[in-house]
Amino acid sequence: MQLRKGRSGLTVMDAVDNLSHLAELDIPVRDGEGTSQGISWHNFEYRSFNQEKIKEIFQTILKYVKGVAEKEKTFLREERAQRAIQAMMLLAAEAAKKIDRYTEIFKGEKISSVTELKEYKELQHIYLTKIVQRFNPLSDIEEKWQDSWGAGDVESIEQSGLRDLETVRKDKKYELFLIRNEDNTPYFNRALLYHMQLVGQFDVLFADSSMEDPFLRIEIINDKDANLSAKEILKMAAPYIDDFFKDAMKFKNIPFVAALSKALIALMMAGNSRNLLQNALAKHSFNYYADFQHYLRAALSTAEYRKLISKPSAQSERFIQSALHLSHVLCKSFFTKIGIRRDMIELIHALIEKGSEGSIQESQTASPLALWNNLHDKDDSIRFLFERYPNGPLLKTLKMFNKDNAMQGFDPIAQQNQSGQLYSLSSEETHITCLRLPCPTVQTYISKAFVVEEFNGFLRSLASPKTKQCHLLINMQDRTSWEEHARCIAVENVQKISEFANTLIVVTLPKNTEFYWQLGTYSEWDDAAEFIKQLKEQIASGEQCGFYFPPEIDLKGVLPFIEKALKVIHTLFFADKKRLTHQNRLDFIEIYYMLLTLKLFEDLAPDSFSFTCKDAVDIGAVASAELFAFLRIMNDTNAVSKEEANFLLWMLYAPALMSRERAVDLQRLNRMEKALAVVQAELDAHREKTVEACSKLYKLPFFKSFSVKEAA
Repeated sequence: MQLRKGRSGLTVMDAVDNLSHLAELDIPVRDGEGTSQGISWHNFEYRSFNQEKIKEIFQTILKYVKGVAEKEKTFLREERAQRAIQAMMLLAAEAAKKIDRYTEIFKGEKISSVTELKEYKELQHIYLTKIVQRFNPLSDIEEKWQDSWGAGDVESIEQSGLRDLETVRKDKKYELFLIRNEDNTPYFNRALLYHMQLVGQFDVLFADSSMEDPFLRIEIINDKDANLSAKEILKMAAPYIDDFFKDAMKFKNIPFVAALSKALIALMMAGNSRNLLQNALAKHSFNYYADFQHYLRAALSTAEYRKLISKPSAQSERFIQSALHLSHVLCKSFFTKIGIRRDMIELIHALIEKGSEGSIQESQTASPLALWNNLHDKDDSIRFLFERYPNGPLLKTLKMFNKDNAMQGFDPIAQQNQSGQLYSLSSEETHITCLRLPCPTVQTYISKAFVVEEFNGFLRSLASPKTKQCHLLINMQDRTSWEEHARCIAVENVQKISEFANTLIVVTLPKNTEFYWQLGTYSEWDDAAEFIKQLKEQIASGEQCGFYFPPEIDLKGVLPFIEKALKVIHTLFFADKKRLTHQNRLDFIEIYYMLLTLKLFEDLAPDSFSFTCKDAVDIGAVASAELFAFLRIMNDTNAVSKEEANFLLWMLYAPALMSRERAVDLQRLNRMEKALAVVQAELDAHREKTVEACSKLYKLPFFKSFSVKEAA
């Protein structure tokens, strides 16, 4: 069933999106929101425009329903079609009611209500006479919805954390579906869930059937990734596993040992190729891998384990010590595995190719900024294609509620958001591994979060006498935000625990504040000197502005570096301009974050690091790819190879596709592209000067003999 267009080119899905906004008009709306054109339904200046827009919406819906009723009777006999049409009508009725109640669009006019519009009346007539009477579509959608969700207490809409359906479709703040407020109420309202269910009905119906659903391939790739990850972990832990099973039966009544045994069995099942999705009839590798995570956490949560780590056993208890080491090796392997890449890269290219069909693109091969221009074009193709498929985040959220998983807590590590190695940075003096790491916390209530046991086990593996390594966790969440504050405090406090003092360092560099985006009071301040002064003050103010630096970092000692770095950025990349545009300032901040990160590497000498945000899907993924690309173009005059370009695509798109069934956040991607384009342009014009000036900021040869390589 293909999308049809109205007279002005408004598609059915465009009309539905507008209906969704209209059906939520009881929610406060800011100017610039409310329609796909960005004009508020509440703005009296656009009254005439909005009247015509509403007529056009109902004309488009009317044309579609009339076409279905007259030409596609066989299609309409399908239950999914009946559900979709009724969902659309329910949403239209809700929208009409909200327009009349909460706007002035038709008040004082000859027609005082939306229900008096010719288009609305005809739509209702066609539905009642041509569809309901002939095919008796399901009439219990609303009743079933009421039964499913009940009439429980709901936080007032004005205080709702999830404001409207657009927030869900764009996958913003989805974690709030899993978290409760302090008074035990949810952060969403029943109207939002109702609209989600309605839109979900016809979102699936309007999918483009001309191509295999890409999300089906993602399910297969996730299963293969679990299978390969299990094999990697088994290989890394093999000596400990063999030793464990020699005597495990003797200690099977100890809960710690029993849970660890179950974790290993599940891991072996996940690593068995016969359990891959294409081979197994019942349980698959992905499910077994989830069981492995569950039992590993259960083992680490037992009283026996806690007793062992607080008071190490005597040497005579060899088996228990062996089991303890095994649990930590499993944790380390869990966070440092590599997993699958080739299949996802192939899928990404297939999405790009399908999305670009019929478009004409100029060759970028001769441009010095070819890599970033081509990346931008590829992203356009992916997003264009996804517009023809059901909204992934919306369907994932609906599926979550259908399985009664809502409100269980936001726990990305346990919710199949996989960690692993990305790439390594190395020179003669140092070797650092970049890990993909979602925030390793569980959060059931907005004010409470705690670090998961698997991450603590990972840190204990780093602290072992044989290893003695340190991980730098660069937390990019906003500690001044009510949504993220608890998670920030939880991860920052871990390094204060004595046993982790030498194995973990947490630095918070927020990437979601008003200053980072140059919004609010910062939006119009284009004076370069004032902007640079504010940037220094942001860092110096620390926690007040959302930054956090542990005692290991002497902030006073870092300030001279900050002064030099800001001067280098201003002179090199912005020609000492006295006025900086909004985009200039965004690029300036982005380049500065990268230079500051390298300073942290030099001063703290970590063995591994991660750019950690709530789920490592957008902010963390883009930051990891950005640093890789920055060091690559600064250290190598050769064009980026096909393999490196594919790796960049994988880092950027795989997390969002595999975890959220969508593309990476467009704002984050654009921010990276534009900042790196500024660096690339300066390198193309004055490479030697640029490299030399940046090199003088450090003792380590970050820009002269530093190697950046994909983990393999």
